[in-house]
Amino acid sequence: MNELYSICWNITNKCNENCKFCYRKLCKDNTIEENKKIFDQLSKIKIGKISFCGGEPLLYDGLFEIVDYIHNLNPQIKLSITTNGQIIDDKLLEKIISKFDYITYSIDSSNEEMNEYIGRGYNHLSKIENLLKKCNNRIKIKINTVVTKINIEDLENIYKIISKYNISRWKILRFYPLRRGKENQKLFYLNDESSEQVKKIVAKLNDNSRFKIHYNDFDEFTTSYFNIYPDGSIENSKDEDIGNLKEMSILDIINLKKEDLINHNMRKNYEEL
Repeated sequence: MNELYSICWNITNKCNENCKFCYRKLCKDNTIEENKKIFDQLSKIKIGKISFCGGEPLLYDGLFEIVDYIHNLNPQIKLSITTNGQIIDDKLLEKIISKFDYITYSIDSSNEEMNEYIGRGYNHLSKIENLLKKCNNRIKIKINTVVTKINIEDLENIYKIISKYNISRWKILRFYPLRRGKENQKLFYLNDESSEQVKKIVAKLNDNSRFKIHYNDFDEFTTSYFNIYPDGSIENSKDEDIGNLKEMSILDIINLKKEDLINHNMRKNYEEL
């Protein structure tokens, strides 16, 4: 395999929210020059899209320098940013719209008290709705929702909120008990019966939705994502380190991870470049 449809580049561990289901890997952030060298490695293969995640990627001081570096070397790669939106003012939003093809926001509840409880902060929803209004029809917008046993009944309310805007896709991710999420597994864990309920809700909503709605179950979580962590490390589907792009070739990494990547490029079936 010398092609990756999509890469999730977790460029920093810094974050200004405190989500109880967060699965970011706590490690040291790379320098700007180290991340440029990682992109040089990535350039050895064909890539469709890079999604900058975190933590909160806007807290990484060199984010836009890395973005410009990518644009200069390979302007064909689509770029996305997943942000909690907390530090975005009008000036920063304009810069994001000028540099990125997609912006992804997370909405995990239609209730501000619930947002505060799970760690997103009391003003999270109102902040995101304000940004959605400003972004509407100016950049492709995606929404992520982590579905748990405490918000499964809220999915249709979230749908009503995001349906007011020109959304490209809504991804509903089944809570995955990893890292901090493992510590809060009793609070959030979604059993198989409830997971089937989510699938029925998604099917029902998809019948009349103007945008794509996709449910990300456990199997896709472990096999359809290629994650780069802030220190450049890569893990397999068992959450074990298999190498670091500062020290290894991307082709060697892919060879070690090839069994995990069977479904990776199948994401083209439900994502647009």
